[in-house]
Amino acid sequence: MSSTVTLAVYDLSHGMARQLGQQFLGFPIEMIPHTGVVVYGREYFFGGGIQSLPHEQFASMHMQPIQMIPMGVTQISESLFLEFLNSIRSRYTTETYDL
Repeated sequence: MSSTVTLAVYDLSHGMARQLGQQFLGFPIEMIPHTGVVVYGREYFFGGGIQSLPHEQFASMHMQPIQMIPMGVTQISESLFLEFLNSIRSRYTTETYDL
């Protein structure tokens, strides 16, 4: 079964980075980005590790995306995708996170 893959882009500053970046940092910045990948109806994101929620739930609990970027369609089954995520989960932890 195929699924559309979309990149959800969020601004963690809710627009404040654009307004205050120059003042605080000495140079302008557009936003403080956060991204999630939406596939099989769920949004996969880093939050202390690989996590997922139904996309609508993530958006309603946290924030609305400022942009949704279509990335194509995957032919990989959801079960194979989840198996892959489980195989790499130990590499993506709070200890390995680096901005």
